[in-house]
Amino acid sequence: MLDAGALVLGLALAGSGCGRPESIELAAIRGCGLDQEFSGLRVRVLGDFPASGGSEILLGPTQRGTIPELPDGATGVAAEGLFGTTTTAIGRSWGVDPELARGRLRGFDEDAAVLPVFFAAPDSLCELEFQPEPGAELIAAAHPAGDVLLVGGLSPGLALREQVVHVDLLTGRTRALGASLAQPRRGHSVYPIDGRRFVIVGGAWPGALAQDRVLVDVDGAGSVTSVGPLELEGDALLVSDHAAARSPSPAGQLLIAGGCDIVDPQARCDPASALTATYWIDPAQPGATVPLPPLTQARYGAHAVVSTDGVAWVAGGFGSDGTRLRSLERLRPGGTWAPVHELADAGVHGLAVLDGGLVVLSDDAGLIHWWSEAGSGSLDPTSRAPPLAIVATERPMLALPGERVLVDTWLFTPGTAAVDPASGRVELPPLARHGGQLLGLHDGTALIVGGWMTDSQALADAPLLRLRPRLDGPDEWTPELAGPQNDAFVGNTPGRATVIVGGLRLDALGGEPDALPPVRAHVRGFRSRAMRLEFSYEAEPGSTAHVIVGQGSESLVAIALGSEIVVRRRGPDGSTETLDCGPAPADGALAGELVLELGAGGNQLRLDAAGTTLATCELEWPSSAGLSVGFGVTGAEGARFFGLRLARR
Repeated sequence: MLDAGALVLGLALAGSGCGRPESIELAAIRGCGLDQEFSGLRVRVLGDFPASGGSEILLGPTQRGTIPELPDGATGVAAEGLFGTTTTAIGRSWGVDPELARGRLRGFDEDAAVLPVFFAAPDSLCELEFQPEPGAELIAAAHPAGDVLLVGGLSPGLALREQVVHVDLLTGRTRALGASLAQPRRGHSVYPIDGRRFVIVGGAWPGALAQDRVLVDVDGAGSVTSVGPLELEGDALLVSDHAAARSPSPAGQLLIAGGCDIVDPQARCDPASALTATYWIDPAQPGATVPLPPLTQARYGAHAVVSTDGVAWVAGGFGSDGTRLRSLERLRPGGTWAPVHELADAGVHGLAVLDGGLVVLSDDAGLIHWWSEAGSGSLDPTSRAPPLAIVATERPMLALPGERVLVDTWLFTPGTAAVDPASGRVELPPLARHGGQLLGLHDGTALIVGGWMTDSQALADAPLLRLRPRLDGPDEWTPELAGPQNDAFVGNTPGRATVIVGGLRLDALGGEPDALPPVRAHVRGFRSRAMRLEFSYEAEPGSTAHVIVGQGSESLVAIALGSEIVVRRRGPDGSTETLDCGPAPADGALAGELVLELGAGGNQLRLDAAGTTLATCELEWPSSAGLSVGFGVTGAEGARFFGLRLARR
């Protein structure tokens, strides 16, 4: 990877808003797959607003240009290198704050206002130019300021390390800090806090639990400082090998689940000390720990996810007898942990949760399994899932924007409704590896940290690989949805949503037509809070079609399009209610328009047909969380949806 100044994108943005500089330059951090010259460069500002001439520009090979302003609400700037009409490279800026890169990029003045863009071929996996020493079990965290911290892990000789490594993602440079941990540590977790700082929580050193938290500041020369532990009602909270996950909510709570409180001379958990305790923590505030209900099963080394609507999930790990666990547990807000699924023949090695409630689990035999409230099963490794090698270590997974999942060095789309599901599966060269920690980054890329070579069981030679997925995320949208299109929709029940000529078909599972729909599909890559969805539908005998607005894994609003319009809402706690939206008859079929407007002016959902408003609802959704929109079906047969068009308002 070259320095940021090696490929300067020929564009300047005019700043807007308080404190922004008058001109902001884009600078590319060159990734891999850029062997040919571009015939053009398309640059556009990303955000929850329609594209316009003032927020997009197309440049020739030697041209420079200006976008008049960076609008309020902008979340980034996308750049696409073109060869004819084909996109051969893509990039997205690290947010819109040019202060982050000030003084950090070589080749630019100290006071230059620059937005760095990691620029690479779509769906490419690039080795960072500056690599740390190979390692496994590296614990890492990404910071919104463009930093990654790697702590501890195993050396090539499989000895525990006390090293602390800083990766500057805005420049691609890597360094080991001069300061290190007081003792080698494993079983800890790492979290970003204010400034360019991180906190190391929990873990153990040989023979004992770690007694402190560690503050790491990566600004300048960097520092490593031991401070007091987390506390619960005044007592130190000491735990190792716990599952950890950050809530995407504005509060940013952090989940700690399970772990152990006795370790051996290699700092590994004593299975008999496996814990059921779970907490919300604030790593920067030692006394802010909030106890949660206990897990139903003691476990350490497990995997955890918190979805955007605050529902927590924990799976796998090891039980108090040292055997690998097969179960998946769920915690809804205000509730208790409850087991929802268990694999029949294998332990869980990885966990990912997609919007709409599709849970994906990996095992050691190379199989990928799924669960949702509508059912469960295994994904076919010749179409919906990648063919994976048999491994004995963990196989983490990461849910990416666009409803794709990263596992080992594969991308796949488990719930795609594409005509050919295998077309959504991509093998990422250059290395066959597994067991690395997976980090989703602020610019839509992902980082694979550490891991093992699949063929030789040796440590990966290049511990840091950066994935640039194709742009298909929260700021992307598809204005025309008439099929068939690859990956146009994803569902919570793989195989029951299918793109057909001119639209989409959903197959029902039976049951009551007026219930909440267990089979759902939503538009990929669209997370706007002000939009219009046009559609028409046909519900087959004994079935009811639904329009769905969803959030996270549990929350949704379902508009039943039966003889009477009925609107129901399910909250993240699982409770349901029928909303008073002025129901009107739909006469069994309609050509409709769903209008959703969420924001400072009020949160409103409206269903129109033939110039008539059929339902209007006032909704309560968190203002910062994304939404999805799509369809559902209940009853005996199914429903088809046509004339699909989606646009931002």
